[in-house]
Amino acid sequence: MKQGSGNAPSSNVQRTYARLVFSLLYWSIAVLVVFQGVLGAANLRVPWLREHLDTAIVVHEQVGLLILVLTLSLLLTRIVLGRRSGEGTPQIHRRWARLIHGSFYTLIILECGVGIWMMGLLGKGLTIGLWHWSLPITPDPALVFHSILQIHAAIALAMAVLIVIHSAAALYHHYILRDDTLIRMLPKLRILPSEETT
Repeated sequence: MKQGSGNAPSSNVQRTYARLVFSLLYWSIAVLVVFQGVLGAANLRVPWLREHLDTAIVVHEQVGLLILVLTLSLLLTRIVLGRRSGEGTPQIHRRWARLIHGSFYTLIILECGVGIWMMGLLGKGLTIGLWHWSLPITPDPALVFHSILQIHAAIALAMAVLIVIHSAAALYHHYILRDDTLIRMLPKLRILPSEETT
């Protein structure tokens, strides 16, 4: 009996830190996705960036690869925590939350995959920090500018729409339903003796 009660605080601390890691991953991805969208649009419209397009593309590539790594880490964290979207909300809200989050993860991974494919088609390979890898893809820049770039932009637009929907849903929960959904999304480190898993 004593052993069980002794393990409870330790388990509670582990769950709390795991949720903190989850929230930090979540918000890091959100900020980087918005930055990536703005940079991608600016690369095509801002004259200074067009003049330094090679550097802008490298930054875009590095951020995209970071988003991919963080997204895969977030998915792994969800599995470890057994976390489900929309927990503690009515069933209809849980279904919408799972649909939107599932769509987000799918689009992010798809967008990163298309981005990597584009780098191969442009003959640039992948640059990660100081390391560079060639990709086993036959260069075809014409294909990129003829169709693949449009696909990349369309996925980005779909992600932007989801961001608006997701943000509106969070505000709806906070100001209309007045529940703690938005609060639970924010990073926090608070260890309580009998904290429930969310």
